Amino acid sequence: MRIALISPYSGAPMRGNITTVRRINRFLVLAGVVTLNLATDSLSVSEMELRLAEFKPDLIHCFHAHSCGAISRQLAERFKVPYIITITGSDVHDPLQRNHPETVTAIEAAQGVVCFSDSDADALSAYIPGIGARISVAPQGVEPIACDGKATFDLDPDAFILLLPAALRPVKQVEFPIRSLAQLVQHDPTLRLVIAGGVIDREYTASISRMLCETTYATWLGEVPYEQMGNLYTRADLVLNCSRSESMPNSLMEAMALGRPVLAANIPGNRSLVRHGQNGWLYDNVEDFRKLAVQIRRNTALREQVGVRAQGFMMANFSPQQEAGRYLSIYRRLVL
Repeated sequence: MRIALISPYSGAPMRGNITTVRRINRFLVLAGVVTLNLATDSLSVSEMELRLAEFKPDLIHCFHAHSCGAISRQLAERFKVPYIITITGSDVHDPLQRNHPETVTAIEAAQGVVCFSDSDADALSAYIPGIGARISVAPQGVEPIACDGKATFDLDPDAFILLLPAALRPVKQVEFPIRSLAQLVQHDPTLRLVIAGGVIDREYTASISRMLCETTYATWLGEVPYEQMGNLYTRADLVLNCSRSESMPNSLMEAMALGRPVLAANIPGNRSLVRHGQNGWLYDNVEDFRKLAVQIRRNTALREQVGVRAQGFMMANFSPQQEAGRYLSIYRRLVL
């Protein structure tokens, strides 16, 4: 089977979409699929057409309806093959992208639509009636990132590190932990917030930079190479997700797969991974965040127990082989 994967991004800044496409591609190849990767940020439509003409795809698989759904639809019609769309967070949760006419048309015309979770599938069915029968759910897979212990990031070995892995854009709400921790640091000066992620929104980044200039407890590392993220996760005492919306965030999955305790905003995408008090914690507001952060900070044994359960949960339920197998079943249904 020959599958063309079309995605919106191919390089820095690193995003969850890039991680997802690379992982799925790798495990599809291991399963015997022949793949071709095309990214809309590096290739024109005419260049894609040339490569697809030589490749002769059986199906086109698009990641992100708003960014590359229209192009994928056009190419599928050109080569007379079916196409499917994997729905990412902003396709569902960002009204401007979700309700854009090209997004809706691309989803309505697709032969298959894939969501990471039941909650996203239900939301999409409500937004775009009539597509429910074509929606499949394929949870993301995760691989533990290797750790060689060589990168220390110049972090104080005695500090309690709260890590926020997030590219800088408003939906990630990077300002939330900066503001929320200010009060806690007065009582526990060992607390340190470490932010790791590249620049996506320059205006927002400038705002965050100004906030950081006024703090002594928060540090932005910028874009950390993916190969070094395993070292950063394992150095963290607690990994955060403070987003306004998510589907199934790779950052939480990566942290949990390495046995790290996580504290995340109580939103549908995070609830698809975190069972409060069992394999992580969910907070509802700033008071809740502070209360939980203090409790987690004070109980080393509990952090370790929750981290072990998080790792077991990831390994048991989110294998990349299982993820690739779900996509193979969808492809076969449409092609064979």
